[in-house]
Order: sequence, then structure tokens, then C-alpha cells
Amino acid sequence: MRIAVFVENALGSGGAFQQTLSMIHALQSLPGYTVVVMSPVAENLKRLHDQGIEAHFYADGAWTRFFDTLSGLAPKSEKAMHQLRRLGFRRLGQNLDLRLAELKIDIAFFNARSTTPIRLARHPYVFTVWDLCHRDHPEFPEVFANREFERREQILKAVLPKAFAVIADSESGADKISLWYSVDRTRIHVIPFLPSVGVRAYAAGQGTSTPHTVRGKYGLPEDYVFYPAQMWPHKNHLYLFEGIAELKSRYGLLVGAALSGGDKGNLNYLQSCAHRLGIADQVFFLGFVDDGEIPALYAGAKALVMPSYFGPTNLPPLEAALLGCPVIYADQPTFRTQMQDAALYCDLTDPSSLAEHLRSVLQDPSIVTHLKKAGHAMAEQLDEDKSTQKLKSIFDAYALKQRRWKAQEESRP
Repeated sequence: MRIAVFVENALGSGGAFQQTLSMIHALQSLPGYTVVVMSPVAENLKRLHDQGIEAHFYADGAWTRFFDTLSGLAPKSEKAMHQLRRLGFRRLGQNLDLRLAELKIDIAFFNARSTTPIRLARHPYVFTVWDLCHRDHPEFPEVFANREFERREQILKAVLPKAFAVIADSESGADKISLWYSVDRTRIHVIPFLPSVGVRAYAAGQGTSTPHTVRGKYGLPEDYVFYPAQMWPHKNHLYLFEGIAELKSRYGLLVGAALSGGDKGNLNYLQSCAHRLGIADQVFFLGFVDDGEIPALYAGAKALVMPSYFGPTNLPPLEAALLGCPVIYADQPTFRTQMQDAALYCDLTDPSSLAEHLRSVLQDPSIVTHLKKAGHAMAEQLDEDKSTQKLKSIFDAYALKQRRWKAQEESRP
């Protein structure tokens, strides 16, 4: 069976790609399945090929998307499309299906929110929902402005009912998908986040960078905390700044903040806040950081600080725990479920609670030892094989049904 994994953003564009890469490697390990990556970003193909991944380009122009999507959103238009195809416009309204058919694809896999499944009329798909934070926190501009809330709702309501299977990161996430979008709970499969391929390689002693190297490259102080997050308002960088300022004014302690991630329109505001709080010289905006340097930044940090509002789970705390970096996390029920006693939890309404936790990781070795020990114990419970087997069960179930209309050998190239 041939599975098409869609990678629709430029590589290196955050945690979603890292999870996709982890999923690709997991699927590649399954006997009897061939993984093919589809991407509308031509620059992605070489990077994927360099990693031994079969990858193909597909057209994603405005007119192609329009006609492919029209039939999905307005099924009655399919008759008109059919007549036009008979007149010679063979690809009209089915460009993507025909591209997948040329590659003998059996089923598509989407590991991030996407409108592309609406374009598919001949290929079933598995769809992933990592978060529903536009519902949890609709007040944030990134999920509210420019009708973003409505756009996300339209996508999910159009895509989820038709999905062969839906993947969620947690039980609470799965329950919300079922409740809010009327998806049968038995069709929703929980596959938790796993640390990225690069972080796992670093933990196994196969790193390409070191804490000393990245500290020198970015001019970081000996004592710094790390926060890998793009500059969205919901990532709550300002709270981190307020906690650092409180630590400085109340205890006279200085700690740097190493911030990796691209600007999502909030960078200038954050820079002005750092100046206003008197900590501009303690904040380091690193921008995009190479995947090979991320593990070294974790390893050299006094702590990962993640005051994000969005969940229900997040990837950086797992990666930090695996690499022995203490975790300071926002105090939310789903975050406590995710990390249990392997993190300190800060009150997002009170920056002084973060300042207290920062003082602890800087001055109390017993707390640091406990967090590292608990983090390692939790990381050891992360079972890549279990996640792979869950993926296998999904595609095995589809393969079983597919044999009712298509011989298995026909799906092979």
C-alpha cells in the first residue's frame, strides 16, 4: 500500500514539521507500506530526498485549488465539471486526485490542519488535529482576526466527517473533537507527541552541536532559559519577560532568555516590552535556528520555560525532559496531565510565581535533580513503537476494507 504524506509548509517551519517528519519515519518502518511525500513547495523536495524520503511536487496554484475545491464544497457542481472534462478539460476539478493516481497512491495522510482534503474525491485520507485552541481561546488575534476562527471551523467541519480516521494528541483533545464536531469517538485515535528526530538523535549521543558552540554563536550568558516558540501572542513571551524582570528586581538574579522562532507580527512589540521592563540586554531573539542546534540549546539551558496558553499538550516539554533540561510550564490541567511531576507549574496571572521557579532552578540543586530525574523517567515511558503500532492499526484497517474492491497488488507501483 502506498501512503501519501502531505507536507504543505516550508521545511523548518516549526513543530508541525518535526512531528510530520517523525510520522514519516514511523510509517517508513512499517512492513508492506511505502511512504511518498507530496509537497507544493519545490524547495522541500531536495531536503526530503537527502533524508532518503521519496517526495513529489504537486501544483497548488489559485485556479487549481479553486476548481479542485469547488466540487468538494459544492457537490452539485460535479455534474458540470464532468461535462467540461468530457469536452477535453480532463484535469478540471480533479488535478490532485489524478496526480495521486499517477503515483498509485492508496490513501493520503495529513499531519497538520489543511484544506487540501476537500480537493480529494477519489482518495480517502487520515487527518490530524493537534489542537482546537481557536475554540479554547478565541480571543487571541491569531485565531480571531481576519475571520481565522470561521476559516478553521469551515475546514474542520468539511474535512473531519469524511476522514477515514482522525488522530489527536491526547484523550482530552480526542474528546473535544468528538463533542464539537460530532465525530464518532471510535474513529479518533490518540497518538501523543514524540520528541523530534533530531532531539532523539542528540539524546543518543549523535548530536551535531554542543551547548558551548551555540552559547558562543548566539552570545548567550552562562545562565539562560530557553523557549522555542514562534512569536505568536498566545505563546506568551511577555509573561516570561515579566518573570525575568521580577527575578531581577526582587532577588537581584540575572538570567538570559534564548528565544528561537520566527516573527508572526509580534516581535517589535516584544522588543519594546523588553526595553520597558529593563531587561533588553537579557533577551536574545535568535530567529530561525537550525534543527541541529535546538537540542544543544535545551541541553545548555537552566530550564525550558513554556508559558503558552495553547495545548492540550506541547512538544518542547517532552524534548527538554528527554535531554535533562528542567521544565517550567503553564499551570493548566492538560499540561499537568502531560508532564505530571516532571515540571514546575507557574500561574499565568502572576509573574512572581515564575520568578520563584526561576530562582529555584538557579539556586536549589535538589529541585533541579528532582526535575531531571522525573523528566528522564517520564521520557522513558514515551514509546515510539507503541505510536508506530497505532499508526499501523489505522492503515491495516483501511487495507482490509480496500481489498473488498481492489486487489492489494494493484496498489503497488
